[in-house]
Amino acid sequence: LYFAKIGLGNPSKDYYVQVDTGSDILWVNCAGCDKCPTKSDLGLGLTLYDPKKSSTSSLVYCDQDFCTSTYDGPLPGCKPNLQCQYNVVYGDGSSTAGYFVKDNMKLEQVTGNLQSRSTNGTVVFGCGARQSGELGSSSEALDGILGFGQANSSIISQLAASGKVKKSFAHCLDNIGGGGIFAIGEVVSPKVKRTPMVQN
Repeated sequence: LYFAKIGLGNPSKDYYVQVDTGSDILWVNCAGCDKCPTKSDLGLGLTLYDPKKSSTSSLVYCDQDFCTSTYDGPLPGCKPNLQCQYNVVYGDGSSTAGYFVKDNMKLEQVTGNLQSRSTNGTVVFGCGARQSGELGSSSEALDGILGFGQANSSIISQLAASGKVKKSFAHCLDNIGGGGIFAIGEVVSPKVKRTPMVQN
């Protein structure tokens, strides 16, 4: 299990999310969530995202571009001010459901050798309202999942479309002691091996 810490909202709060290259959306457990874990056996403090407590959050509605492009057209029964919902079922049968919100994501941008500075990007992500299966258990519980798939709804696609990063990522994971690095965008140094993404 590999996870990363991300910042969401204003003021920014930290969330621990599993990195998943097999799915597309970022989602985090939200205030009022049904069957969301309240503790983690990984020794991490879990945080519920509350869109009402972020000054930069806004709901995403079913008639907005993000929703219609994510679902390849208008949703049946879509009316003005109806939230854009999501439902994801993973390979192990666990699932998450909720609604999309737009808010700031805090990023650490590399500016030089071992130097970085904070920057923000506005992204759309899932606000988890209901979890099932392993996602609701505390054994390896995290705040959510960060999908790194190729769809336009993925965080890397959104950040690339806004010009914040190049549409690539790199990771160096330590399978012995744990940990490692995870970078979004182009890595210039050290020299990295590239693996092209296969189209669906």
